[in-house]
Amino acid sequence: MPLPWSTLVKAIPWSDVIAKAPDIAQGARKLWQQVSTRDTTDSAGTPVPGNPSAPEARLTALAAQVAEMSSRQQESAELLSALATQNAELVGAVAALRQRNRLLAAATGLASVVALAALTLALGSS
Repeated sequence: MPLPWSTLVKAIPWSDVIAKAPDIAQGARKLWQQVSTRDTTDSAGTPVPGNPSAPEARLTALAAQVAEMSSRQQESAELLSALATQNAELVGAVAALRQRNRLLAAATGLASVVALAALTLALGSS
């Protein structure tokens, strides 16, 4: 039997989720850097045009690889920052919805009590 959504939402410790969001973003940055480093390491074995043993040619090739890696890292950091911001906004929106849900539940309970009292008075006066 599937669990109702309200049970699942209540089971999530939202304060812990909010507190751990920066750590999750940092872990994602590290993961992306590792993947990006693997990609550039695989392409590092390609021969350098011209004389492959010339130190200047190797230095130029390495400088180009460093510049490319730096660019990728900057783009990844921007992407992860945007994702972390969106995640924080999503968590905030869910917290606001939870609060609104509690308010609506309280209002529904109060309306039910008032309706029951009105029904009891109407039946009692007849």
